[in-house]
Amino acid sequence: MVVISLGGSIIAGDEINANYLTTFRHFLQEKSKRVKFYIVVGGGRIARKYIQAGFRMGLDQYILDKIGIMSTRLNASLLLGEYSYPRVAESIEEAYIAGRSYNVVLLGGTEPGHTTDGVSLLLAERIGEKRVINMTSVGGIYDKDPHKYEDAEILHRISFENAEKMFLNRKMNAGLNLPFDLLSLKIAERSGIEIYAIGKDLRNLERVINNEDFEGTVIGSIHGGH
Repeated sequence: MVVISLGGSIIAGDEINANYLTTFRHFLQEKSKRVKFYIVVGGGRIARKYIQAGFRMGLDQYILDKIGIMSTRLNASLLLGEYSYPRVAESIEEAYIAGRSYNVVLLGGTEPGHTTDGVSLLLAERIGEKRVINMTSVGGIYDKDPHKYEDAEILHRISFENAEKMFLNRKMNAGLNLPFDLLSLKIAERSGIEIYAIGKDLRNLERVINNEDFEGTVIGSIHGGH
């Protein structure tokens, strides 16, 4: 089983990345013959545009969260196919049950206040998976923002404790890029679920699935390597 948190920034920037989505669909169609995929899709810039519009209209945070959830589900629907559960699951339990019959199950957000990263960790807990693959446009965790600093260095492995410290301190370090929120890290820590933060390259994703050397960051135990 493979649990993926697919960053909305990869597929839904200012425009929908149809070429990438088409390639991902082909990947899922082929690989799901031997691997079960649970994929939680984020909202990206398109979701933020809706949320920003709602904010300007005076909508409350709960409603804004609901709007974000609908955006994530819309993004996830672009990966539906004959190889998958025929709808975007709306809860952890629905995804859990769907996974008994289908090798590809897609989700977006589930509840206000939970990020899609958090959903991916809760889902991993529910199905007993000890690894979540976080795919982002950045491709890992760096000591500073790689888009701003040429000397930014990727952190190949970091403990839960240090990742949490980085999150808590990031307001003091505007250059830091950390893909997971604190709640997600706490969920991962309590169940010993390692987070593999990688980019969008599907060959690199396949290397992670096959337990081969890959480019990215592992959040979890301080022991081991990749």
